[in-house]
Amino acid sequence: MRKAVVLDKSGTIVNPCRVIYSLATGELLFHVSTLKYVVERGEALVNIRGSLKSLAEGNIQGASLKVSCMAFKPMPNLNIDSLKDTKVIDGIKLVMNEAQTHCNSQMGACAAVIVNPKGEITHVVGLGGRLYDDVEEVVQTMMCRGVDVFLATGNCKEMTLKCADLLNIPRRFVLFDASPEDKRDWVRKLRGFYGSVIMVGNDLNDLIAMKEADVSVIVTRTGTTAHEKVSECKDVDYIVPSLKEVEGIVEGITHP
Repeated sequence: MRKAVVLDKSGTIVNPCRVIYSLATGELLFHVSTLKYVVERGEALVNIRGSLKSLAEGNIQGASLKVSCMAFKPMPNLNIDSLKDTKVIDGIKLVMNEAQTHCNSQMGACAAVIVNPKGEITHVVGLGGRLYDDVEEVVQTMMCRGVDVFLATGNCKEMTLKCADLLNIPRRFVLFDASPEDKRDWVRKLRGFYGSVIMVGNDLNDLIAMKEADVSVIVTRTGTTAHEKVSECKDVDYIVPSLKEVEGIVEGITHP
């Protein structure tokens, strides 16, 4: 039976360059955990789907919003017209540029917004990044050994597909704009086709999908801003410091 490895992206295989811009204060924050920041504020992270170039020009045609992480219920009323606000447009331009240039992103940049329980945009978020040094070799080795490698991430389509192309992962093996529940459902679906499904992530938001997998692995990258509690997780099979360790774990899985 074949094996499938499902990789989270930001913080797991990509060293992320995160930029958070406050519409109220004009403050820029770099290299913070967006999910942690959103949860601590009791707000929601909402991905912007569509052409970011068009959005930066104030054109929202074809754009949509999708909640990625929410620290409150029920879901707020998301008004797409809010993206036409001049402060939001300027914020998108700013964070996209900073996310692209601050860390010399390999794969472009994504944009998202943070909204409060009233559905009002409070911050704009930019995300760029570069592959960790161990990723390309490990992914190619696993694929050469007959393992199917998938990407499952809450990041935007353009940046995620670029990442897949860099790693020679087929685009049909990519899930983008995914919520934790979307990742879980995908892992569940894959288990119907593979002898073993290994879910690899780096933060607490990956745990839902990990519980659905046959084997779960958390990668704790040195110097990352992953949630402090991730090292205390008891519901995962392995906690490792690099993707190289994942290669060995996958190789060691045998079927009856």
